[in-house]
Amino acid sequence: MAKTKKDSILELVQYTDPYCTWCWGAEPILRRIHETYDGQVRQRFVVGGLVRDMREFFDAANNIGGAQWYVSVAQHWDEASARHGMPVDGRIFYDQKDEIFSTYPACIAFKAAQFQDDGLSQRYLRRLREGAAAERLIIQKVDVQTRLAEEIGLNPAKLREDIQTGKAEEAFKADLQECRAARIRSFPTFLIRNVASGASILLAGYQPFEGFASAFHQLAGNQLRSTSIQVDNDSILHFVQRYGKVAVREVAEVFQLADEDARDRLARLAGEQLIKQQAAGNGIFCLPGSLDVTETTQM
Repeated sequence: MAKTKKDSILELVQYTDPYCTWCWGAEPILRRIHETYDGQVRQRFVVGGLVRDMREFFDAANNIGGAQWYVSVAQHWDEASARHGMPVDGRIFYDQKDEIFSTYPACIAFKAAQFQDDGLSQRYLRRLREGAAAERLIIQKVDVQTRLAEEIGLNPAKLREDIQTGKAEEAFKADLQECRAARIRSFPTFLIRNVASGASILLAGYQPFEGFASAFHQLAGNQLRSTSIQVDNDSILHFVQRYGKVAVREVAEVFQLADEDARDRLARLAGEQLIKQQAAGNGIFCLPGSLDVTETTQM
C-alpha cells in the first residue's frame, strides 16, 4: 500500500515558475522520484515569479531581454530542450511579443488552484507547464487558466473568482516572501527536508536523479525504501494510463531506457492502439488510447 502524505519521511519543495523551461525539464526526475519512493517523499511547490514584467527584465547569463526578448527566450528554450529532453515550442513567445509579458498571472492561477485541492493543484501546475511549454497556450490569460482548470477537475468559476478578488495574489505574495527568506536566486531550486528532524539540504538548479538520491540518503538513511521499477511494455502502458499525458523523456527517465528505446516502445504501443501520440512542439506527448481513463496520478 502506498504511503500517505502524513507518513512521508521527506518533503521535497520545488521553488518554481510555470513558464520556467528548466522546471519543465525537471518533470521526468520528479516522476521518477514519485515512482521510486512510493509516497515516502511528499512534494510541495512554491512559485517564485520568474518575470514580473518583461519590459524591465534582463537575464545577462542567457542574454534575454530588450525589444526582441521573444527571440532570445525561444532560442533559450530550444537550447534547454536539447539538454533536458522535454518537448518545447518557443513560437509561443512570438505569439505574445506585442503583449505585456509576465509569468506572475500563471503563478497566481496556481495559488488559486491550491485553495481548492492540493493534489489537483499539482496536476494543474503540470497542465500549465504542458500548455506553455509545448502546446502554445498563453497561460497568463485567465480564459486559458480556467479552461485548463476545468480539464483537470477544478472549479473554473471559483478559480476565476479567487484570481479576480486578489485572494490568490495575496497567497502568491506569501510564496514570494518564502523565496526571499530562503534566498532563492534561480529556478528550479529544491529544498529537501526530513519531516521528523527538520534537517534539510538545498539543491540549486536542474539536478539529475542521482543528486536527489544522494541527498535523500543523507537525510533519511535506511529509513527510505526504493521500489524496483519493472521494465516492460505493460508497465510503460500502465505508467501512461496513470499519468494521462507523458513525454518520451519521462518514460526514458523512469524506466531507465535510452530515448530511442523509449520512443520505439511507445511507437509499438501506439501501433497497437493502446496509446495515442500527439504532436507537442519539437516532440510528442503520449496519452492513454482509451478515452475512459479518468484516474491519473497527482504528480
